[in-house]
Amino acid sequence: MLGLSISCARCHDHKFDPIPNRDYYSLYGIFNSTRYAFPGTEIYRHTKDFVPLAVADKGQKLVKWQDELGELDARLQRLNNERMAIERKDKKPKAAADKPGAASISDDKTAGRTLADVDTDLARVKLRITELENQPPGVEKAYAVSDGKPADARILRKGDPNDKGDEAPRGFLQILGGQRLPEPEKGSGRLELAQWLTDTKNPLTARVMVNRIWQHHFGKGLVQTPNDFGARGKAPTHPELLDYLAARFIESGWSVKAMHRLIVLSHAYRLSSADSPQNASVDVNNDLLWKFNRRRLDAEEIRDAMLTVGGAIDLTMPGPHPFPPEGSWRYTQHQPFIADFPTNHRSVYLMQQRIKRQPFLEAFDGADPNAPTAERSLSTTPIQALQVMNDPFVHEQADNFAVRVGMAYGNEARRIDYSYRLAFGRPPTKEELKIGAEYLGKISQEIKQTKIPADRQPRAALASYLRILMSSNEFMFVD
Repeated sequence: MLGLSISCARCHDHKFDPIPNRDYYSLYGIFNSTRYAFPGTEIYRHTKDFVPLAVADKGQKLVKWQDELGELDARLQRLNNERMAIERKDKKPKAAADKPGAASISDDKTAGRTLADVDTDLARVKLRITELENQPPGVEKAYAVSDGKPADARILRKGDPNDKGDEAPRGFLQILGGQRLPEPEKGSGRLELAQWLTDTKNPLTARVMVNRIWQHHFGKGLVQTPNDFGARGKAPTHPELLDYLAARFIESGWSVKAMHRLIVLSHAYRLSSADSPQNASVDVNNDLLWKFNRRRLDAEEIRDAMLTVGGAIDLTMPGPHPFPPEGSWRYTQHQPFIADFPTNHRSVYLMQQRIKRQPFLEAFDGADPNAPTAERSLSTTPIQALQVMNDPFVHEQADNFAVRVGMAYGNEARRIDYSYRLAFGRPPTKEELKIGAEYLGKISQEIKQTKIPADRQPRAALASYLRILMSSNEFMFVD
């Protein structure tokens, strides 16, 4: 939000930016009382602290249901530990227990308890857990945060949790206003923080946001260190333009759509990516925007482009992912939930999970779902070529593309022309028409030697050709 590495101030005053140690804990206090939804673990299996999406009465039923299951999970773990302790005590040799200094039974937390007692309690707890699992409240819930008990955080000297210093009143960074929560405020302060972040007097938030939007369109931001607007970051190449865009962004009511429109209608965005040796000799990095930077499509854009040329893309908003029913969850650390739900919707709707990347997006440098990604890496690897050659998704879209082209035209030359217009937005050259016709003739003969049914062979030959177009640089790159 602010383009600042505030975490550097956890242990000491920031070495480069004007962020004192106390400011870190002023912000930390705002989030310290936040309760995060608990999805369950190997030991404490049931979900907890999910936020009910229901009116008060039904919502309270969900809260009570979750709380009781959480208490039962903890009780179950304590009983299991107690059972193991009794088993260890029963196996201990009597001579060792009689030694001077040995713990007596009266000092043991299991004193007076037998395995039978513990097993009886275990049976009661498991029975109650089963009863609750079979009677869920039927209330929709969100994987969201909620407020716990708000309080100011104490400064941890050198970041050591065991060495606590003075309290740091909850508030904002001093360099950006240093506002503090009003005395009567009983909440965490997250609402006030949102208001401070979006205050028109705050010089950073709007600039950071418009810089990211600019980076999305041009490949690099006006500030080329999008996560660091501090002293160690790069200065903006066009500071007046950055200020102008930030002002327009605020005036529009923080409308991202309006900012997209403003940028794509600009002269700079509509420039060609053709090179100019004269301009390159003055500004080799194109910081002054004398041309449009040629760029490869993002992983999501490549997938969407393949769905689009095949006419299979679904532009509607999808419903929920088909996750397994919550009552069937038995995931553990060594057997976590992993799934991939194929869909023809836009890539923005694909399920993303932190422990495993979506296979297609991973091959083309999709963002790491485990960390904030200011700038994606750009690689060119044999794996990408193999992905386009062999991936079932690509084969399916090439087949859809072949159906679309084959149904539109019966003439081979017209099919090649239409394919180029759909894939590249231009007609083919005479040389490209000739190469395409030669390839289709050759592959048609080779396909006759396969087990593909005769009525599907022309479509398979055309799909093979279209897969080549979809794997070309012109399809993958924006000029």
